[in-house]
Amino acid sequence: MKKILTLAAMSAGIFVISSCCRTTDIAGEWTVNEVNGETLPVLLEGQKVPFLSFDPAEGKLHGNTGVNIINSTYTIKGNKLELGPAMSTMMAGPQEWMEAESEILAALDNARTVKSVDETTIELCDSTGAAVLSLVRK
Repeated sequence: MKKILTLAAMSAGIFVISSCCRTTDIAGEWTVNEVNGETLPVLLEGQKVPFLSFDPAEGKLHGNTGVNIINSTYTIKGNKLELGPAMSTMMAGPQEWMEAESEILAALDNARTVKSVDETTIELCDSTGAAVLSLVRK
């Protein structure tokens, strides 16, 4: 009986260690669904849907904020996310979307971890674990 309990405890420990170190799959294109728990403004005719695209082979982030294109670099280890400085085009748009863009960029600046919500949704979280961006796989 003691051997069985020891094996069960070891198996549980291995599971916990492997699950905390497993990298969340963020590869591919994601639609920005929410910023700081708030939905984005209604899209205007011809406006691009805000998205982020993560390329793990290159370690590059590409996206659109609804007004401007952004590019950056990233690394991910386990659930820890590190984003490099973002470069952005400098186009103007409707005030409501310029504000949303500022919120998206600030959220990216504060993103420190990734949390998988389900197979189609991830959250980028700040240092306290609060979701700053909710992303849905395209």
